[in-house]
Amino acid sequence: MICGFLRDQKPKLLSALVALLSTSFSISAVAQEQSQTLVLVGSELKTCASVNPENCQEGSILKGKLHNLYTVNDPQIKNIMQHWPTNNETKAEVLTTLKAIQFKQSKNISKTDLLWLWRDINNQQLENLSNQEYNFIFDMLETPLLNKNNERIKAQANNEFNNETATNNILQFVSGSLKVNSKAPTMMVITAASRDPYAAADLVQAQLSLPNINTQWLALTPALAKAITSNSCDNLPALRNTLMNVYNRDAIYPDLTQAELTLCKNGSDALVSLIKNTTGVMFNDGDADLMRSVLFDQNNKPYPWTKALQSRPVIVSMGAGTAIQSGGNIIDDNESSNSKNTVAMITGGKSLIALRDGMIKPKIDKANVDSEVTDTERLVYNLAGGLGSFNYGVLDTEFSEQNRTFRLASLLSKTNADNSVKQNGFGIDENTALVVIKSPGGNLMTVIGKSGVVHLTSNNEGKTEGKTKTSSKKYSYSYWPAGSVIDITNNEYTLSQRTINQALPSIKIPPLPVQRFGTILTNSKLRSLTQAMCLSQEQSVVAQQDEFIISLTATKNTDYYRVNVREFGCAVSNLDLAVSTF
Repeated sequence: MICGFLRDQKPKLLSALVALLSTSFSISAVAQEQSQTLVLVGSELKTCASVNPENCQEGSILKGKLHNLYTVNDPQIKNIMQHWPTNNETKAEVLTTLKAIQFKQSKNISKTDLLWLWRDINNQQLENLSNQEYNFIFDMLETPLLNKNNERIKAQANNEFNNETATNNILQFVSGSLKVNSKAPTMMVITAASRDPYAAADLVQAQLSLPNINTQWLALTPALAKAITSNSCDNLPALRNTLMNVYNRDAIYPDLTQAELTLCKNGSDALVSLIKNTTGVMFNDGDADLMRSVLFDQNNKPYPWTKALQSRPVIVSMGAGTAIQSGGNIIDDNESSNSKNTVAMITGGKSLIALRDGMIKPKIDKANVDSEVTDTERLVYNLAGGLGSFNYGVLDTEFSEQNRTFRLASLLSKTNADNSVKQNGFGIDENTALVVIKSPGGNLMTVIGKSGVVHLTSNNEGKTEGKTKTSSKKYSYSYWPAGSVIDITNNEYTLSQRTINQALPSIKIPPLPVQRFGTILTNSKLRSLTQAMCLSQEQSVVAQQDEFIISLTATKNTDYYRVNVREFGCAVSNLDLAVSTF
């Protein structure tokens, strides 16, 4: 249990750390001395909700919104005709298709059913719609969900019915951290990472509605950020169209758009004051660039409220909301602050494409393997960083499950070449949280939730690999399972001695077969392989993905420890990870 880990930590850290928990919660009043707690979740939490029944225990039934409903009728079609958002020549054909759909189905239907009807009539037309046109059409066709009292039906959640224990562990930690910092804790949830932040508001607020905590939605949207700083609150509907690509929200979520308008007209000072008076703030999953747009303007200048958000006693983030926490200057006790040592923010890309873009092509070109690569598949990052609450390195999310090891590694190779201080990468698995406890006496990290956190560093410092493509790259790979506590010293991150001392006995399993493990960058295979190495105390293995050879080698600095009995409970420290072409 995490509380057990804390007893052997340095006394100067103890007051800041007793808020750590495992499955049971233990809080001490002295923990109020802590400066800040970050709960960085690697994905959206899997909570039992009316819109996500698959996350509920068997037999659990929740009332509330199940899904959006859509209506194709004459007024809807006329609205679409009058407000068509582009100059493309698809408008007339789309109107013809909508009339055909209306003839087949005039009642309210789900989006899935509407899409099937459209595909039956003209699938190619649907495929050719631009993102803007697609979103416009479905936003305009959406119909309000109202009960018999003409009240909006909202998504509901009940954490007592969650079928994932890890979710409850993370939520218990969030609840305890908030209560440690305030006798009457409040939590503001920001859903700006969603294209439609109004649609996301109900669910996220319900997920974070914890006992004895006042949880409210903060209407901080990209449209609001622009309107409140340009004194153009009356233009909010138009700004939603241009900045967020959402339409017709006043008709679907009138209470939420009214809250946004009220917040706007109260002005920036009131918004800053509102944020300063909340105990915690939560950033949702979605698009990291959208979330960043409510923190910085088009000139990369922080908004008046950005510093207030960064300094909340408790910051909770999920998925893309976690990625935007990266930023600021790299912490290094041996170096003075240097603006050159900034932490980048990763926003997109795939591992395999990132590898190909950053390395010399193999001698045999694999039939133009990059010929169908899209811009969204390439490595995308922002060197200016994000909010900067986490300035230890680059954060990545849904890490092992989405096979993102070499996406993050490739960014480290690029940024390490431009920084005088070594950059670290932290990849957080789904339904798992990297917790950072900051205090005047020192900082440390721990991992809670389902799986684990990968820690990466580039071993190519001092060379030119970051700027010039090479045929090989090397990294140091560590995996911290749930229950691990991490010491932070001079930009170095190591398993705490208490974690090591409480490691479980090794188990006897057969050695790994002598073979080259194929398609290693799919289906979480890299995590599975490193876990197998840890459990079998293996010293080296070789894997392959297309034209790349990936070698994993234990050195004198490598250690393996069983931290828990779960599927991914084996801690790996400092495993050499090398990738080369052949």
